[in-house]
Amino acid sequence: MLEFSYPEHQQLYDYWDSKRGDRFAPCRGDIDPIDFPHLLPNLCLYKVHRNPLRYEATLMGTRVVEIWGIDYTGKFVEDIVLGPVYDQVTEQFKYVVTHKEPTLNDLDASWLDKDYVKYSRLMLPLSENGTDVDRLFVSVVLLTRETT
Repeated sequence: MLEFSYPEHQQLYDYWDSKRGDRFAPCRGDIDPIDFPHLLPNLCLYKVHRNPLRYEATLMGTRVVEIWGIDYTGKFVEDIVLGPVYDQVTEQFKYVVTHKEPTLNDLDASWLDKDYVKYSRLMLPLSENGTDVDRLFVSVVLLTRETT
């Protein structure tokens, strides 16, 4: 059971959960951004590629782009600067794909030397065929030095 510290994560999870019904995950077509416009700046969407397993950023919210300082849309995770948390992050992505369940992780970002020091990431699976995870629906909450 996930325990949410941030309302953005709880709201997105509740929406995702209502759309999946009795499936392990809704499909991309079940998700309508008009239903949660206030969450859009903090959302990302990744397409799952197989053989080899890779993750392509297909959507980066404006707040995420503003904070990271780079729009990673169209880039693969291995092209995104993740520094010392790269292995941890890719294992978390792989977990959602293989276990077909959401994850909630808090990660250190202090090594980036930005205004924020940590971020919280909710990853939710999406599935077109009802069997495989083909997209990751992600909410990112960045914690600045003032909020920690």
